Amino acid sequence: MSEEPQLDCPSAPFDHPEAKLLGVVLEEDGEAQVAYTHKGAELPDDFDADELGIDPGHALRFSAPCANSGCGQWRDGGCGLGKAILEQLQPVVDVAPACTLRATCRWFAENGTQSCLRCPQVTTKAPSSASVRVAPRTPIGPQRPSLIPSPTQRPGSGATVHA
Repeated sequence: MSEEPQLDCPSAPFDHPEAKLLGVVLEEDGEAQVAYTHKGAELPDDFDADELGIDPGHALRFSAPCANSGCGQWRDGGCGLGKAILEQLQPVVDVAPACTLRATCRWFAENGTQSCLRCPQVTTKAPSSASVRVAPRTPIGPQRPSLIPSPTQRPGSGATVHA
């Protein structure tokens, strides 16, 4: 029995302990798009996120080992964010961009090239034209939405809504 290879999250928080620089977010005509870095590109050792003056996730894009079911985006045995991108965003490129992560990318492994055609627009900075509705992040990945009793049901009856 062979073990599955470790897949990587292509949209990891910058402060994840194993985060690697994946790309730089460029903005043109009010739309953000990721320019992918070449293999081995790293932030300087003295990188200070506070010096950017903005959330580093707005200016940079990071990858890290996928946390699988330990991530708040995990849904039905796969990455909910990768599925949401396919459902909610249109392709922004005609050909999959050169990407150093593709061989281990969770989104590509689950959704193929269609995720690559949408990937450059995925940033933590909400684009002016559209946004993907996802759960808030924690240092090791997005947080699962908390479940609260539905106001139409008595607490304890099992009915829930996502906050």
